[in-house]
Amino acid sequence: MSGRSTTLILLLATALCIIGVQARSQSNPRAPRYGPDNFYGRRKTNSKPNIVVILTDDQDQQLGSMKYMPKTLRYIAKEGTTFTNSFVSTPMCCPSRSSILTGLYTHNHNVYTNNDNCSSIQWQQTHETRTFATYLSNVGYRTGYFGKYLNEYNGTYIPPGWREWVGLVRNTRFYNYSINFNGKKINHGFDYHKDYLTDLIANDSVSFLKLSKQYFPSRPVMMVLSMPAPHGPEDSAPQYSHLFANASDYMDLPSYDYAPNPDKQWMLQHINRMEPIHHEFVKMLHQKRLQTLQSVDDAVEKVCLELKALGELENTYIMFTSDHGYHLGQFGMIKGKAMPYEFDVRVPMLLRGPGIPKGSSIHNMVVNIDIAPSILDMAGVAVPDHMDGDSFIRLFERDGGDKNAIDGSLRPKALWRDTYLVERGKVTGKMLKQLAIQQNRGEFSKEAKLAKDCTKLEFRSPCARDQQFECRLDANSRWRKFKCRFGSMKAGRCVCRGGGGGGVRAGELDPGRKERSKQRAFLQEHVSIGKSTAFRPSFIKPPKRLPRRALRQTKVLRKKKKKRRQNRLDEKLSNAVLSVAAEEIVGWEPAPINSSMSQQGSGCKTFANNSMLCDPLVFSDIDTWKQHKQSVDWKIQLYKEQLDLLKDIRQHLKEQRPLIKHEDDGQLCSCTPDIGVPGDATVLEDDVGSNETVAGEEESYSEEEEEEEEEYSEDDSESENLQQITQSRMKRFCSVLHSSC
Repeated sequence: MSGRSTTLILLLATALCIIGVQARSQSNPRAPRYGPDNFYGRRKTNSKPNIVVILTDDQDQQLGSMKYMPKTLRYIAKEGTTFTNSFVSTPMCCPSRSSILTGLYTHNHNVYTNNDNCSSIQWQQTHETRTFATYLSNVGYRTGYFGKYLNEYNGTYIPPGWREWVGLVRNTRFYNYSINFNGKKINHGFDYHKDYLTDLIANDSVSFLKLSKQYFPSRPVMMVLSMPAPHGPEDSAPQYSHLFANASDYMDLPSYDYAPNPDKQWMLQHINRMEPIHHEFVKMLHQKRLQTLQSVDDAVEKVCLELKALGELENTYIMFTSDHGYHLGQFGMIKGKAMPYEFDVRVPMLLRGPGIPKGSSIHNMVVNIDIAPSILDMAGVAVPDHMDGDSFIRLFERDGGDKNAIDGSLRPKALWRDTYLVERGKVTGKMLKQLAIQQNRGEFSKEAKLAKDCTKLEFRSPCARDQQFECRLDANSRWRKFKCRFGSMKAGRCVCRGGGGGGVRAGELDPGRKERSKQRAFLQEHVSIGKSTAFRPSFIKPPKRLPRRALRQTKVLRKKKKKRRQNRLDEKLSNAVLSVAAEEIVGWEPAPINSSMSQQGSGCKTFANNSMLCDPLVFSDIDTWKQHKQSVDWKIQLYKEQLDLLKDIRQHLKEQRPLIKHEDDGQLCSCTPDIGVPGDATVLEDDVGSNETVAGEEESYSEEEEEEEEEYSEDDSESENLQQITQSRMKRFCSVLHSSC
């Protein structure tokens, strides 16, 4: 009996266990059967808050675009705080976004423009590994990036630190773009329902948020929604393309169309007031920018409602800001950005989340370099020392209650900055060199060394004879060296371009005669032969004959010159013979053409704009066309011959140049090549073959001279014959063409 009772008790206990398990499974049918939450018997709550950053592109603050986004103001500004003095360090897309990601100034991450170093290899290896995403991913955050990244991002990789990646390839577009979706490149077209980028970012981010909380409920989420609006091409959604036709908030600014400005930067000094067409353009552009922001306003509402549905809204920081500002008509500048003025560096900044007072405002100066440290501070991560920014979360530290809140304006307890650095443009190598000169200006600087050199006599101004350089002060009162134009010319020498270098200034003794006069005076003074007037010392003249080696070189030069002259005559002769032969074969005379339509007998006329008009008779038949073409060919050949003759005349004029003036003192130079200058090694044509010889060398050179003279005489005779033949042929050629040569 006892055994039966024991079995019955066991069966009842087993049944009760089965009923309890079924009741527990029916109470939570979607709960995973296994997992850490079920293992501990309860669901873990997030110990860290979620973080959402909504970043617009080129959104202004001074033009009043925020008041056209009521949903954003209701869900973020009303439920959080507004930073009334929010700025960016560089008013350009890629430099500003690089500062937002890294918390560094432009001069530290080295992205100065939208092209230079933007998403480069150096950026990827040095700074992209230290964005706030890598730090949050290391502490358990599920990170996601959606939308525009950097202007030069090519879509070939996923930046480190991002679990979900939907990055736009290159710069902003609303349609016809490509994205990198978790490593896969996807192309989008022009269908609004499938391809409009702002809506795509909103949908993908909400899907990522849902899946993260469904499968990883205990892990916090950090995601960035980088919107393309209101950047160009300003393509709005179809349902908003009719709005804001009369929006004119930009015209209320005192700086609107305030030009010219002679007291401001150089570019603003040269900008005039806008024309009526410019005002119409600014109005249209402002309207289109506001229309694109309406889709961003919808995306903000969609994300906030999804967080509320998931029960995560009160545990989520939501930040809304822009990468830089924009101007429309300020100081006469029609549109644009990148100017170091308040309308381009001031941006909107809204924040809501745990511990953020609702409906409040902070007037302290915050910068885009503070975003990365603030995100790390929200997540409870220590801010790295290399970041330039500071966390503005500590601005909300108060003594208790709202004692420092007056009319919604918070007065932070912590000390904060009152200035920040604005950087604009690339620092060139020339600018760095000038900065280095200013910093190192001292005893050992380049300018100090140059000033010391300019005190020397060899650099005095104006230039003296034989001086190479002179020192002069420039417009900035700095010493500069200049080359002397005539200082390198030797004293007592003239430049004779037609022959050798033995020119002598007129009215002055040549160096040879001057030296002989000095020797004669010395002998008369020291030779003890009394006061005899019959004393006339004689001097041995230097030989005009050159040494054997120099003579051999001279002969080679003469032969080369003779060969070139002969080749030129042969070419003239061959051209003349060909012309005459062609004339004998063709045997025609050009037909007269209407003078009003002719240009050099070709039947065509050219104009100043390089256009050409020909007589229709030229193209009437093939024979007429051939005649006109052949006439042009004959004229070209004739002018070539005349051009060669003119070149020979020009060469002759150069060789027979008259007396010239010395460049220094303006005295006439006598370029007579027969004056012997002691020590002068200049080779003159008249010296070669001279009858004067040196004693002891007459016999050795006599035979060579005879051969040389015979050779030159034969060459001269051949040249004369060629010239005669050429002249006769040219006369016949000119007579055929009925033109005078």
